[in-house]
Amino acid sequence: MTSSTIQISESTIHALDHLKAHPGETYAEVIERLISFCTEEEELTPEKWARVEQAEPGFKAGKTYTLNELKRRQGGE
Repeated sequence: MTSSTIQISESTIHALDHLKAHPGETYAEVIERLISFCTEEEELTPEKWARVEQAEPGFKAGKTYTLNELKRRQGGE
């Protein structure tokens, strides 16, 4: 693999540090992982599409929950 030097700000370096999966992960590995997350497309199966359609009326009616509400409902907090 060929490599190149790039210039990034200190704030970007700190952000990359916080995104490391483990202390030994290189910046290149972090960036490659982020790129893979951005380019992966999850297939919407007929079953998942049916669940979306089933939930849509409730969503349109405003029947939604915050993450904290869901955690409380599931006994997580």
